Amino acid sequence: MKRNQIIYFLIAIFCFSGSYAQGDISVTSLADDNSIGTLRWAINRANEDFKINKIVFDTGLKGLINLNSNLPNVTSNMIIRGGGADNITISGASEYRMFVIESGFTLDISGFTFTDSADNYNNGTIFDVSGSSVIATEIVVTGISNQTAFWSKGDNSTIDITNSIFKNNSATLFRSYWGSTPSITSDNESDYTNRITVTGSTFSNNRDLIFSTERYVKIENCKFSRNHSQIASFRGVNRYQVLNSTFVNNTGNLLFTFSSKIGDTPSWGEDTLGANNTLFDGNLFQGNTGTIINTGGGFKHDSKTTITNNIFVNNGNMWYGNPIVATGNQQNNFIESVSPSENDGTVFLNLNKSLLIEADEELH
Repeated sequence: MKRNQIIYFLIAIFCFSGSYAQGDISVTSLADDNSIGTLRWAINRANEDFKINKIVFDTGLKGLINLNSNLPNVTSNMIIRGGGADNITISGASEYRMFVIESGFTLDISGFTFTDSADNYNNGTIFDVSGSSVIATEIVVTGISNQTAFWSKGDNSTIDITNSIFKNNSATLFRSYWGSTPSITSDNESDYTNRITVTGSTFSNNRDLIFSTERYVKIENCKFSRNHSQIASFRGVNRYQVLNSTFVNNTGNLLFTFSSKIGDTPSWGEDTLGANNTLFDGNLFQGNTGTIINTGGGFKHDSKTTITNNIFVNNGNMWYGNPIVATGNQQNNFIESVSPSENDGTVFLNLNKSLLIEADEELH
């Protein structure tokens, strides 16, 4: 019996050694005891051996990784490919942090659901970057009730998330602070050294402020529906862009606010911002019950906000304040004609543009 166990052990070691030679390593177990084949063991091995730069979950592996302690910090450039968000869930058991990426390194991760992360306001409990980067695709973030899921801190810090889902959370998800900015608002993203970018993603049924951020944030081609609180509080002398996204049936009193030191006496930073420092362009806002944008409440703030080419349909209010540019926006001009049916009480509406209506939504 012992001889067979030794043979199996040697075969396993040989297989994992072959993975090292190819630059990747396999996760074959959902346990969290640092045994061979677990995610914790794989991260430790990748940190220790520069030849290992990719962690791949075995096809067919499905279920929950319930953390028993914080995962090891990422101290090398690392790629982690899960088995798909429908198949692999990582839970922090409401106590443990997941991925802390140390300065100078990048984590490229996809194919997971993240839930129930630790309670830590001052640190990211799913992704924590400080002089480091995360590239995340096809992830699901759900059931987060503790602060804060994602933190981006200081210079050379970036969080880039694409094609992902954020649903049924009740905590602030994104925070950021510090980092260099150019002397005047720039269209060159690399001029900002602390950046959060979210593209092609969906936010639904979240119940707390989603973005509480400073420095650079870009939200593009995203959909926000049925969220119950504020979407973003943008602060500081920074660059914010909300582009080509859809906001439907959100119920927060305010969806977006902007504030900074430029309103203080003495004022600071007013001359460093271009007119489109805060830019809303190409978005659809439909059926939201509150005010869409509070530009800051005074000339020094308002003169930095640009609102262009958006469509507003049946919202509580478009915006407070006087943005320096507000052109190309359309409001409630979808109905071209209205005619009753000759046979019953049906009313026909002819629209000159399409509305976004889903199976579980009502027309407002």
